[in-house]
This record gives sequence, structure tokens and C-alpha cells, in this order.
Amino acid sequence: MSHTIHENHEHEHGENCGHEAVKHDDHVDYIHDGHRHHRHEDHWDECVAV
Repeated sequence: MSHTIHENHEHEHGENCGHEAVKHDDHVDYIHDGHRHHRHEDHWDECVAV
């Protein structure tokens, strides 16, 4: 997986946000519109399979 910043992501993921949570290394990704996102400092990273 590679990590890039997901621009313009206004939705806050978390418990009961309605999106599937997937454990990924030391964090949790949230599946949203076919993408996997996770919080990183002050932005969301988009995890993309390579």
C-alpha cells in the first residue's frame, strides 16, 4: 500500500460513522466510496493498493 493525501475530505470517520473499518498496520482505514482513508496528523491519507 502507498499513502497519499486525500484532498477535500470533509467527512469525519470514526466509530459508528457508517463506513467499514479495516485494521491496517498501526492504524484503522475506513472504506469510503471505494477508497481506504485514515487520519494522519491534520489530514486524511488515501491508501491505494499497489
